[in-house]
Amino acid sequence: MDKLMKSKLIENELWQAHQLLPKNIKQSDFGYREVDFLEYLSHNELRLAMEELDGVIVDNPSPSKEFWQHLVNAANLMNSKKRANL
Repeated sequence: MDKLMKSKLIENELWQAHQLLPKNIKQSDFGYREVDFLEYLSHNELRLAMEELDGVIVDNPSPSKEFWQHLVNAANLMNSKKRANL
């Protein structure tokens, strides 16, 4: 799999996780901020985008199992043996 395809797959996993967040999610400078997530995603800073989503747990109850599975999938893609420098 080439670097561009891997990047798109990771971006899709992160976007799918983002879509599972409730509309009334609490945001803070120390947890999750949607504006930061979207900025990281737009600049292809996928690891930072993933960390931003992970921060949702700081101010909110744990999201769904499906949310976490998307983050695990993204992390696995980022850390695959034939890792593209993302």
